[in-house]
Amino acid sequence: MSENIFIAPRLTGKRFEDSSLPVDILDDFRALEELIIEIAKGLYLEENTIRQRVPKGFSDGVYLKLVSIEDGSSIPMFALSTMMSFSSGLPFEEVNFSYFHRAKDKVIQIIANANSDSEISHDNHKYISYFNKIGRNLLDDESIDFGYNFEKSESSSAILNKKTRKRIILSSQQREYSAEFRLFALVPAIDLDKKTFSIETEYGKKECQLTENITDKVLTAVQEYNNKSYVSIQGNALFNSSDRLIKIQEITSFDILDPLDVSFRIHQLQQLKNGWYNGLGTELNKETLDVFANHFNSFYGSKLPLPAIFPTVEGNIQLEWKNNTRNLIATVNMETLHANFFYFDSDSDEEKEDNFDLSQREDWSFVNLFIINYL
Repeated sequence: MSENIFIAPRLTGKRFEDSSLPVDILDDFRALEELIIEIAKGLYLEENTIRQRVPKGFSDGVYLKLVSIEDGSSIPMFALSTMMSFSSGLPFEEVNFSYFHRAKDKVIQIIANANSDSEISHDNHKYISYFNKIGRNLLDDESIDFGYNFEKSESSSAILNKKTRKRIILSSQQREYSAEFRLFALVPAIDLDKKTFSIETEYGKKECQLTENITDKVLTAVQEYNNKSYVSIQGNALFNSSDRLIKIQEITSFDILDPLDVSFRIHQLQQLKNGWYNGLGTELNKETLDVFANHFNSFYGSKLPLPAIFPTVEGNIQLEWKNNTRNLIATVNMETLHANFFYFDSDSDEEKEDNFDLSQREDWSFVNLFIINYL
Protein backbone atom coordinates (compact mmCIF):
# COMPACT_ATOMS: atom_id res chain seq x y z
CA MET A 1 0.00 0.00 0.00
CA SER A 2 1.28 3.43 -0.92
CA GLU A 3 2.06 5.85 1.90
CA ASN A 4 2.11 8.88 -0.43
CA ILE A 5 -0.03 11.64 1.01
CA PHE A 6 -3.32 11.84 -0.89
CA ILE A 7 -4.82 14.86 0.86
CA ALA A 8 -3.75 16.98 3.84
CA PRO A 9 -6.50 19.47 4.73
CA ARG A 10 -5.70 22.24 7.20
CA LEU A 11 -8.18 22.76 10.03
CA THR A 12 -8.36 26.11 11.82
CA GLY A 13 -10.25 27.11 14.95
CA LYS A 14 -9.78 27.01 18.71
CA ARG A 15 -10.28 23.24 18.91
CA PHE A 16 -7.35 22.70 16.54
CA GLU A 17 -4.83 25.11 18.03
CA ASP A 18 -3.01 22.30 19.85
CA SER A 19 -2.67 20.31 16.62
CA SER A 20 -5.17 17.70 17.74
CA LEU A 21 -8.21 16.24 16.00
CA PRO A 22 -11.58 16.01 17.81
CA VAL A 23 -13.24 12.65 17.35
CA ASP A 24 -16.43 14.06 15.82
CA ILE A 25 -14.43 15.57 12.92
CA LEU A 26 -13.53 12.04 11.82
CA ASP A 27 -17.17 11.68 10.72
CA ASP A 28 -16.59 14.50 8.24
CA PHE A 29 -13.62 12.70 6.70
CA ARG A 30 -15.54 9.44 6.55
CA ALA A 31 -18.15 11.28 4.47
CA LEU A 32 -15.36 12.77 2.34
CA GLU A 33 -14.10 9.25 1.67
CA GLU A 34 -17.59 8.18 0.54
CA LEU A 35 -17.88 11.22 -1.75
CA ILE A 36 -14.49 10.66 -3.39
CA ILE A 37 -15.36 7.03 -4.10
CA GLU A 38 -18.73 8.03 -5.60
CA ILE A 39 -17.19 10.71 -7.82
CA ALA A 40 -14.45 8.30 -8.95
CA LYS A 41 -17.13 5.86 -10.09
CA GLY A 42 -18.92 8.64 -11.93
CA LEU A 43 -15.74 9.71 -13.72
CA TYR A 44 -15.08 6.15 -14.85
CA LEU A 45 -18.57 5.76 -16.29
CA GLU A 46 -18.36 9.13 -18.05
CA GLU A 47 -15.23 7.96 -19.88
CA ASN A 48 -16.43 4.41 -20.51
CA THR A 49 -19.88 5.02 -21.95
CA ILE A 50 -20.28 1.45 -23.17
CA ARG A 51 -20.30 0.24 -19.58
CA GLN A 52 -23.31 0.50 -17.29
CA ARG A 53 -21.33 -0.13 -14.12
CA VAL A 54 -17.75 0.11 -12.90
CA PRO A 55 -15.52 -3.01 -13.04
CA LYS A 56 -15.78 -5.50 -10.21
CA GLY A 57 -13.47 -4.52 -7.41
CA PHE A 58 -13.12 -0.92 -8.64
CA SER A 59 -13.48 0.58 -5.16
CA ASP A 60 -13.51 -2.51 -2.92
CA GLY A 61 -11.32 -1.96 0.10
CA VAL A 62 -10.36 1.58 -0.93
CA TYR A 63 -10.14 3.91 2.05
CA LEU A 64 -8.47 7.02 3.43
CA LYS A 65 -5.87 6.19 6.06
CA LEU A 66 -4.84 8.77 8.66
CA VAL A 67 -1.04 8.65 8.64
CA SER A 68 -0.21 11.53 10.98
CA ILE A 69 -1.34 14.94 12.25
CA GLU A 70 1.06 17.79 11.54
CA ASP A 71 1.42 21.12 13.34
CA GLY A 72 0.12 24.40 11.97
CA SER A 73 -3.35 24.23 13.53
CA SER A 74 -4.26 20.60 12.75
CA ILE A 75 -3.21 19.08 9.43
CA PRO A 76 -4.31 15.43 9.18
CA MET A 77 -2.26 13.59 6.57
CA PHE A 78 -4.31 11.02 4.67
CA ALA A 79 -2.97 8.32 2.35
CA LEU A 80 -5.20 6.56 -0.16
CA SER A 81 -4.96 2.83 0.48
CA THR A 82 -6.55 -0.41 -0.66
CA MET A 83 -6.80 -3.89 0.81
CA MET A 84 -7.61 -5.53 -2.53
CA SER A 85 -6.05 -5.60 -5.97
CA PHE A 86 -7.75 -4.41 -9.13
CA SER A 87 -9.30 -7.32 -11.01
CA SER A 88 -9.71 -5.86 -14.49
CA GLY A 89 -6.20 -6.83 -15.59
CA LEU A 90 -4.89 -3.24 -15.54
CA PRO A 91 -2.46 -1.98 -12.87
CA PHE A 92 -4.40 -0.56 -9.93
CA GLU A 93 -2.22 2.53 -9.61
CA GLU A 94 -2.61 3.41 -13.30
CA VAL A 95 -6.40 3.13 -13.45
CA ASN A 96 -8.14 3.34 -10.10
CA PHE A 97 -5.90 5.78 -8.29
CA SER A 98 -6.04 8.26 -11.16
CA TYR A 99 -9.84 8.37 -10.87
CA PHE A 100 -9.65 8.91 -7.12
CA HIS A 101 -7.13 11.72 -7.50
CA ARG A 102 -9.34 13.41 -10.05
CA ALA A 103 -12.33 12.87 -7.77
CA LYS A 104 -10.46 14.64 -4.97
CA ASP A 105 -9.70 17.53 -7.34
CA LYS A 106 -13.41 17.78 -8.20
CA VAL A 107 -14.33 18.03 -4.50
CA ILE A 108 -11.75 20.78 -4.05
CA GLN A 109 -13.12 22.62 -7.09
CA ILE A 110 -16.71 22.44 -5.81
CA ILE A 111 -15.65 24.06 -2.53
CA ALA A 112 -13.50 26.67 -4.29
CA ASN A 113 -16.39 27.62 -6.58
CA ALA A 114 -18.67 28.08 -3.60
CA ASN A 115 -16.11 30.42 -2.00
CA SER A 116 -15.87 32.53 -5.15
CA ASP A 117 -19.66 32.58 -5.62
CA SER A 118 -19.20 30.71 -8.90
CA GLU A 119 -22.08 28.54 -9.99
CA ILE A 120 -21.73 24.85 -9.23
CA SER A 121 -22.25 22.89 -12.42
CA HIS A 122 -25.46 20.93 -12.83
CA ASP A 123 -23.42 17.73 -13.28
CA ASN A 124 -22.11 18.09 -9.74
CA HIS A 125 -25.53 18.51 -8.12
CA LYS A 126 -25.82 14.77 -7.60
CA TYR A 127 -22.88 14.96 -5.19
CA ILE A 128 -24.15 17.90 -3.14
CA SER A 129 -26.04 15.74 -0.63
CA TYR A 130 -22.71 14.47 0.76
CA PHE A 131 -22.07 17.93 2.16
CA ASN A 132 -24.91 17.33 4.58
CA LYS A 133 -22.27 15.24 6.37
CA ILE A 134 -19.01 16.91 5.32
CA GLY A 135 -18.46 19.92 7.56
CA ARG A 136 -21.51 19.18 9.70
CA ASN A 137 -19.41 19.06 12.86
CA LEU A 138 -17.63 22.39 12.29
CA LEU A 139 -18.19 25.11 14.89
CA ASP A 140 -18.71 28.78 14.05
CA ASP A 141 -15.01 29.68 14.27
CA GLU A 142 -13.76 26.62 12.37
CA SER A 143 -12.88 25.84 8.77
CA ILE A 144 -11.17 23.16 6.67
CA ASP A 145 -8.88 24.03 3.78
CA PHE A 146 -9.24 20.95 1.56
CA GLY A 147 -6.84 22.26 -1.06
CA TYR A 148 -4.04 23.10 1.38
CA ASN A 149 -0.55 22.45 -0.06
CA PHE A 150 1.29 20.91 2.90
CA GLU A 151 4.60 20.73 1.05
CA LYS A 152 4.67 24.50 0.42
CA SER A 153 2.53 25.46 3.44
CA GLU A 154 0.21 27.32 1.07
CA SER A 155 -3.49 27.92 1.62
CA SER A 156 -6.06 27.46 -1.13
CA SER A 157 -9.46 28.89 -1.99
CA ALA A 158 -11.16 25.56 -1.20
CA ILE A 159 -11.95 26.49 2.39
CA LEU A 160 -15.07 24.92 3.86
CA ASN A 161 -16.82 26.61 6.79
CA LYS A 162 -20.44 26.70 7.92
CA LYS A 163 -21.30 29.50 5.48
CA THR A 164 -19.63 27.84 2.47
CA ARG A 165 -21.17 24.48 3.32
CA LYS A 166 -24.65 25.99 3.42
CA ARG A 167 -24.05 27.67 0.04
CA ILE A 168 -23.00 24.35 -1.51
CA ILE A 169 -25.99 22.41 -0.19
CA LEU A 170 -28.52 25.05 -1.25
CA SER A 171 -26.94 25.42 -4.70
CA SER A 172 -28.95 22.45 -5.95
CA GLN A 173 -32.73 22.08 -5.88
CA GLN A 174 -32.45 21.19 -2.21
CA ARG A 175 -33.93 23.93 -0.02
CA GLU A 176 -32.93 22.43 3.30
CA TYR A 177 -29.66 21.40 4.89
CA SER A 178 -28.52 19.37 7.89
CA ALA A 179 -26.35 20.91 10.61
CA GLU A 180 -25.27 20.55 14.20
CA PHE A 181 -27.39 22.47 16.70
CA ARG A 182 -27.56 23.41 20.34
CA LEU A 183 -30.70 24.91 21.81
CA PHE A 184 -32.38 25.58 25.13
CA ALA A 185 -35.91 24.34 25.63
CA LEU A 186 -38.76 23.50 27.95
CA VAL A 187 -40.28 19.99 27.82
CA PRO A 188 -44.07 20.10 28.26
CA ALA A 189 -45.05 16.55 27.29
CA ILE A 190 -43.91 13.00 26.63
CA ASP A 191 -45.63 10.10 24.84
CA LEU A 192 -44.14 6.82 26.00
CA ASP A 193 -46.28 4.77 23.61
CA LYS A 194 -45.14 6.67 20.52
CA LYS A 195 -41.63 7.15 21.97
CA THR A 196 -41.73 10.90 21.35
CA PHE A 197 -41.61 14.08 23.41
CA SER A 198 -42.26 17.72 22.61
CA ILE A 199 -40.10 20.75 23.33
CA GLU A 200 -40.77 24.49 23.34
CA THR A 201 -37.95 26.49 21.74
CA GLU A 202 -37.24 29.84 20.09
CA TYR A 203 -38.09 28.02 16.83
CA GLY A 204 -41.52 27.08 18.16
CA LYS A 205 -42.79 23.72 19.37
CA LYS A 206 -40.96 20.65 18.01
CA GLU A 207 -41.42 16.91 18.36
CA CYS A 208 -38.41 14.69 19.10
CA GLN A 209 -37.75 10.98 19.09
CA LEU A 210 -37.42 9.49 22.57
CA THR A 211 -34.44 7.18 22.97
CA GLU A 212 -33.72 4.94 25.94
CA ASN A 213 -30.59 6.79 27.02
CA ILE A 214 -32.44 10.09 27.65
CA THR A 215 -35.85 8.84 28.84
CA ASP A 216 -35.18 9.43 32.56
CA LYS A 217 -33.97 12.98 31.94
CA VAL A 218 -36.94 13.77 29.71
CA LEU A 219 -39.36 12.50 32.37
CA THR A 220 -37.69 14.74 34.95
CA ALA A 221 -37.84 17.73 32.59
CA VAL A 222 -41.59 17.17 32.02
CA GLN A 223 -42.16 17.08 35.78
CA GLU A 224 -40.24 20.35 36.14
CA TYR A 225 -42.00 22.07 33.23
CA ASN A 226 -44.22 24.28 35.41
CA ASN A 227 -41.12 25.43 37.30
CA LYS A 228 -39.62 26.66 33.99
CA SER A 229 -36.77 24.16 34.25
CA TYR A 230 -34.84 24.44 30.97
CA VAL A 231 -32.82 21.75 29.23
CA SER A 232 -29.87 21.96 26.85
CA ILE A 233 -30.16 19.80 23.72
CA GLN A 234 -27.47 19.11 21.12
CA GLY A 235 -27.60 17.05 17.97
CA ASN A 236 -28.34 17.24 14.25
CA ALA A 237 -31.28 19.02 12.69
CA LEU A 238 -32.72 20.05 9.34
CA PHE A 239 -32.70 23.81 8.61
CA ASN A 240 -34.24 25.81 5.77
CA SER A 241 -32.41 28.40 3.67
CA SER A 242 -33.27 31.08 6.27
CA ASP A 243 -31.51 29.04 8.98
CA ARG A 244 -34.78 28.20 10.69
CA LEU A 245 -34.87 24.79 12.35
CA ILE A 246 -37.39 22.54 10.57
CA LYS A 247 -36.88 19.13 12.14
CA ILE A 248 -34.67 17.58 14.80
CA GLN A 249 -33.07 14.49 13.27
CA GLU A 250 -30.87 13.22 16.10
CA ILE A 251 -30.20 14.14 19.73
CA THR A 252 -26.67 13.48 20.91
CA SER A 253 -26.82 15.31 24.26
CA PHE A 254 -29.68 16.14 26.63
CA ASP A 255 -29.01 17.89 29.97
CA ILE A 256 -31.26 19.46 32.59
CA LEU A 257 -29.88 22.89 33.46
CA ASP A 258 -29.15 24.46 36.80
CA PRO A 259 -31.46 27.48 37.32
CA LEU A 260 -28.34 29.67 37.25
CA ASP A 261 -26.69 27.98 34.27
CA VAL A 262 -24.30 30.55 32.82
CA SER A 263 -24.46 29.48 29.16
CA PHE A 264 -28.26 29.69 29.16
CA ARG A 265 -28.26 33.06 30.90
CA ILE A 266 -25.73 34.43 28.42
CA HIS A 267 -27.92 33.15 25.58
CA GLN A 268 -30.86 35.08 27.06
CA LEU A 269 -28.81 38.26 27.37
CA GLN A 270 -27.73 37.97 23.73
CA GLN A 271 -31.37 38.33 22.69
CA LEU A 272 -31.71 41.81 24.24
CA LYS A 273 -32.04 44.72 21.81
CA ASN A 274 -31.42 48.43 22.29
CA GLY A 275 -34.11 49.90 24.53
CA TRP A 276 -34.74 46.63 26.36
CA TYR A 277 -35.45 48.46 29.66
CA ASN A 278 -38.36 50.90 29.25
CA GLY A 279 -36.77 52.41 26.15
CA LEU A 280 -33.36 52.50 27.78
CA GLY A 281 -30.71 49.80 27.91
CA THR A 282 -27.86 49.22 25.47
CA GLU A 283 -27.66 46.00 23.48
CA LEU A 284 -24.89 43.76 24.84
CA ASN A 285 -21.87 42.75 22.73
CA LYS A 286 -22.71 39.19 21.61
CA GLU A 287 -19.13 38.22 20.72
CA THR A 288 -17.77 39.37 24.08
CA LEU A 289 -20.59 37.56 25.87
CA ASP A 290 -19.51 34.36 24.08
CA VAL A 291 -15.89 34.91 25.16
CA PHE A 292 -16.99 35.51 28.75
CA ALA A 293 -19.15 32.37 28.76
CA ASN A 294 -16.32 30.24 27.33
CA HIS A 295 -13.85 31.56 29.90
CA PHE A 296 -16.32 31.12 32.75
CA ASN A 297 -17.12 27.52 31.78
CA SER A 298 -13.42 26.75 31.34
CA PHE A 299 -11.81 28.48 34.34
CA TYR A 300 -14.44 29.07 37.02
CA GLY A 301 -14.15 26.61 39.92
CA SER A 302 -16.53 23.68 39.39
CA LYS A 303 -17.34 23.45 43.12
CA LEU A 304 -18.04 27.17 43.54
CA PRO A 305 -21.62 28.53 43.63
CA LEU A 306 -22.98 29.97 40.40
CA PRO A 307 -23.83 33.67 40.28
CA ALA A 308 -27.04 35.31 39.18
CA ILE A 309 -26.28 37.42 36.09
CA PHE A 310 -28.06 40.63 35.16
CA PRO A 311 -27.60 43.18 32.35
CA THR A 312 -26.91 46.84 33.09
CA VAL A 313 -28.44 49.68 31.06
CA GLU A 314 -24.91 50.66 29.96
CA GLY A 315 -24.49 47.35 28.11
CA ASN A 316 -22.42 45.54 30.73
CA ILE A 317 -23.26 42.60 33.01
CA GLN A 318 -23.41 42.25 36.77
CA LEU A 319 -22.74 39.00 38.63
CA GLU A 320 -24.20 38.53 42.12
CA TRP A 321 -23.50 35.93 44.80
CA LYS A 322 -25.19 35.81 48.22
CA ASN A 323 -24.49 33.60 51.23
CA ASN A 324 -26.56 34.60 54.29
CA THR A 325 -25.26 38.10 55.16
CA ARG A 326 -22.34 37.93 52.74
CA ASN A 327 -22.80 39.60 49.38
CA LEU A 328 -20.50 39.72 46.37
CA ILE A 329 -21.12 41.85 43.27
CA ALA A 330 -18.96 41.92 40.15
CA THR A 331 -19.51 44.39 37.32
CA VAL A 332 -17.98 43.21 34.04
CA ASN A 333 -17.18 45.66 31.23
CA MET A 334 -18.37 44.08 27.99
CA GLU A 335 -15.75 45.84 25.89
CA THR A 336 -12.66 44.86 27.88
CA LEU A 337 -13.86 42.05 30.21
CA HIS A 338 -12.31 43.97 33.11
CA ALA A 339 -14.31 43.25 36.26
CA ASN A 340 -14.70 45.15 39.51
CA PHE A 341 -15.46 42.85 42.47
CA PHE A 342 -17.05 44.32 45.60
CA TYR A 343 -17.73 42.29 48.74
CA PHE A 344 -19.67 43.38 51.81
CA ASP A 345 -21.11 41.70 54.88
CA SER A 346 -24.40 43.32 55.90
CA ASP A 347 -23.95 42.05 59.46
CA SER A 348 -20.35 43.05 60.22
CA ASP A 349 -20.05 45.91 57.67
CA GLU A 350 -16.83 44.30 56.38
CA GLU A 351 -15.94 45.36 52.84
CA LYS A 352 -13.39 44.33 50.22
CA GLU A 353 -12.81 45.46 46.64
CA ASP A 354 -10.59 44.15 43.84
CA ASN A 355 -10.24 44.20 40.05
CA PHE A 356 -9.56 41.34 37.64
CA ASP A 357 -9.10 40.94 33.90
CA LEU A 358 -11.47 38.14 32.88
CA SER A 359 -9.91 37.92 29.42
CA GLN A 360 -6.79 36.46 31.06
CA ARG A 361 -6.74 32.86 32.23
CA GLU A 362 -4.37 33.69 35.08
CA ASP A 363 -6.81 36.16 36.64
CA TRP A 364 -9.53 33.53 36.94
CA SER A 365 -7.52 31.72 39.61
CA PHE A 366 -7.58 34.95 41.65
CA VAL A 367 -11.32 35.27 41.05
CA ASN A 368 -11.86 31.74 42.36
CA LEU A 369 -9.73 32.48 45.41
CA PHE A 370 -11.58 35.74 46.06
CA ILE A 371 -14.93 33.91 46.05
CA ILE A 372 -13.62 31.14 48.30
CA ASN A 373 -12.31 33.69 50.83
CA TYR A 374 -15.39 35.86 51.01
CA LEU A 375 -18.31 33.49 50.47
